[in-house]
Amino acid sequence: MNNQLHLHITRIVTLAAILFVIIVSTAFLFYTRTVQQNMMEKSIEQLFLAVSNPARIAAFLGNKELATEIVENLSKNDIISAAILTSVSGLNIASSEPLPDSDNILFFSLPNPFDSTERVGEIRIHSNQQMLNQYVKNSTLKQVSILLALVLLVAVLMLNLMHRVLTTPIQSIAANLHRIKPGETGQLVCPQGHEHNEIGKLVADINMLLTSARCTIKQERKLRNQVENMERHFRLIFERASAGIFLLDKGLYLTSSNEAFQKIAGIVADERRKNMKHIYLPDLFYDSKIVHEMLRDIQKTGRQTACDLRLDVTINGEGRWLHCLFSTVQSDIEETMIEGLVIDVTERTFQMERILYESEHDPLTRLFNRRAGMQLLKIMLSKARKNNNLLILMLIDLDGFKAVNDNFGHDAGDSVLVEIANRMQMTIRKEDILIRMGGDEFIIAFAIKNFVRDEIDLFVDKLQSRFRMEIQINNFQKVTIGSSIGIAAFPHDGDNIETLITNADSAMYQSKRNGKNCASYYLAA
Repeated sequence: MNNQLHLHITRIVTLAAILFVIIVSTAFLFYTRTVQQNMMEKSIEQLFLAVSNPARIAAFLGNKELATEIVENLSKNDIISAAILTSVSGLNIASSEPLPDSDNILFFSLPNPFDSTERVGEIRIHSNQQMLNQYVKNSTLKQVSILLALVLLVAVLMLNLMHRVLTTPIQSIAANLHRIKPGETGQLVCPQGHEHNEIGKLVADINMLLTSARCTIKQERKLRNQVENMERHFRLIFERASAGIFLLDKGLYLTSSNEAFQKIAGIVADERRKNMKHIYLPDLFYDSKIVHEMLRDIQKTGRQTACDLRLDVTINGEGRWLHCLFSTVQSDIEETMIEGLVIDVTERTFQMERILYESEHDPLTRLFNRRAGMQLLKIMLSKARKNNNLLILMLIDLDGFKAVNDNFGHDAGDSVLVEIANRMQMTIRKEDILIRMGGDEFIIAFAIKNFVRDEIDLFVDKLQSRFRMEIQINNFQKVTIGSSIGIAAFPHDGDNIETLITNADSAMYQSKRNGKNCASYYLAA
């Protein structure tokens, strides 16, 4: 509270009172002048009445001595500054003071003493304006002095009253309010004698405001503590989570990431200390272009996307895979950002790949098994039909394999199957299919443009020459395995895989009947 408030208010009231005095004094000045002017004119008229009869006779007779006496007697009066008596006969008697040119001249006509209808002269009298002005001035100054004294008295009384009634209580309230700290339980005490006026209401309202502010501050502190606890919990989750968490700006650069993501993504310690905005997220992945397009699509559509992505780093020569969940968030500056959650699924991916591989491959020879082989054969047949190609299917049965199992045991038989599988794998092309149907039975399938038997025979000879090579089964024993082959061709020998296998099997038995170690083409009955 400004401790000069009472002075300020008193100053304003005093200035207003002075302005009032000026206005009143000005009005009083004009009023007094008008009244005194009227009184002076009435007095002059009364003086004229006193000398009117002698003046009429002097004008009628043209008596200069009498006229001079009348003019001098009039001039001796304080309210008259000058006078002149004139007659129609030429008499002109003036006072010692010349008659000024002024509007304040009174004209009195002098009628004939014997005939009032006849005019014999006139008297012109000028009122004493200097005396009038001095009188008005003195009266006005006296009035102003009285009013100014009253104004000064009122100002002093108001200053004291304002100080006692308004300034002192407000200063007391302000001092007490200054001592109360935000959130404390203190209350203001109403100054004595002001319980039921505006100051009392002000104190009551301030106390209500203090109570409300105290409750608000208490609630804010409680909320702030809750927010701080939540921030600590979220930061703890962010920093110690096993899953990688990161945030991307609109340019797909990292703005923040936790330690788990930096470890999973292979960001080294030196890069962690650098500005994370310099790390472009798609560059961390093997297919960076695909990742870039996917993230841009997420920015446009705003939809959440989950996928498995391969990192552009390896562990022990093997690729690393992450399961990623991307979604958009709106920042404080209304910028659409992308948040990401990643989990290292490398082991799971490899395990799934192993499971898938084992489900599709023979565990001994690592060739396609019957189930996977049949699916691949159907796909190959569909492509051959679409491209107007021929599909050659060879069913191979090993000759002499049972004797190896019987004479040397199943371990020796397994090693023979593995060796035979490797030799067949070395014979076929990359796009051909090699399947172990079970036991010692295999299928080779490949597509050709035209049916050229010489080329097929050449492939068969090459394959059987590899069969005829000895196989070392232990340090002392070697064996030779033969093969009986049945050949069927699409579309001549069947329109589906099952029919082709059946017909190739029939041709294979024909090779068995022909003495084994040979190949036979299917011949329709």
